Amino acid sequence: MKKITILGLVGMISVFASAPMAGTPLGGLAVALSPDEDTLVTAGDNRTLYVLNAADMEIVNRVWLGTCIVKLDFDKDGKVLLAEASDGNLLSIDTTSWQVAGNRPKSEKMSVARAVNRVAVLNPDHNGHSISFLDISDLSEQGRVTLPKGQKVAALGLDAAGERLGILTESVNDESEPKEPKPADLRGLEGDEFRLKHDGKTTQFLVFKVPSGEPLWEQKTYYSPSMTGMKVLFDGEAGVAVNYSDLNAKITPEGEVSLFKLDNGFNYGTGFSHDQSILLTGGLAKGTYTKVGAVSMMTFSPDRLQGWPEYFKDFAISEDGTAYGATSGYRIVTVKPGGMFAKSTPIF
Repeated sequence: MKKITILGLVGMISVFASAPMAGTPLGGLAVALSPDEDTLVTAGDNRTLYVLNAADMEIVNRVWLGTCIVKLDFDKDGKVLLAEASDGNLLSIDTTSWQVAGNRPKSEKMSVARAVNRVAVLNPDHNGHSISFLDISDLSEQGRVTLPKGQKVAALGLDAAGERLGILTESVNDESEPKEPKPADLRGLEGDEFRLKHDGKTTQFLVFKVPSGEPLWEQKTYYSPSMTGMKVLFDGEAGVAVNYSDLNAKITPEGEVSLFKLDNGFNYGTGFSHDQSILLTGGLAKGTYTKVGAVSMMTFSPDRLQGWPEYFKDFAISEDGTAYGATSGYRIVTVKPGGMFAKSTPIF
């Protein structure tokens, strides 16, 4: 019987995740930290929400949600918890009772701007992808952006103020772009840039005013890597795209593209602070703590588990820079401000 290596299985998972399973947790936890930083919540594919005291990591409540969760976040007052399910439903949870108070279907890739109590979500309708801007308190719609039929969203993200939406579209074949193989002597980011500039594909990076949906700027770009697990945030006027394959990019309104890589090899999990100044990414048994503006990085590794390798799936970051990484091993890994591993806590 043919043997399947761990790397081969990782490749298989990445292929599956790029299909309809894009929201599937595949064995990991999502995590969020309350605005007062007293409470951590985590949930994943076992359909259970865990509520923890952030100070001592004690589990104080377990709530059966009955659905797989891929993303969590709070409103600015900590009264509402949003939970994005793998089937595209967006749950609104009352944090007094920890019961589901609302459910909005066709609401994927949620991006929260806590400062203004706003969340952006994608409806991947075949007649045209649309992004709605919702009030977190009651999930009422404040505005919407609809793309032309055939133009698909690979990633989206609000800026920290909730005033701009960035969208990276899925790549398309572009006859105006050259196609030729990468020279063998080109390596690293130089080689990656050549390959992307000569693969015959392009994407669009679009920025809209929120909540009116007024277009602000757009650029066609050669940046068209693997789109699996991609996130969008902002660094000043520029958009920043971070993805699973760790070939990331900063895109300016003038159309300049700066590629960069982090230290994980693959970004299974991605999370950033609510002011978007700190980015956490994680791969197999390793994570990277990045200050976005300077792209300065520090790598950390948690204590190792026996058995199947553990990988990071999501991160939450406090105001002082402390980070909490949720893993496929059902643990919360605490990382000190700056990027040093502190401790790990099993979740069960």
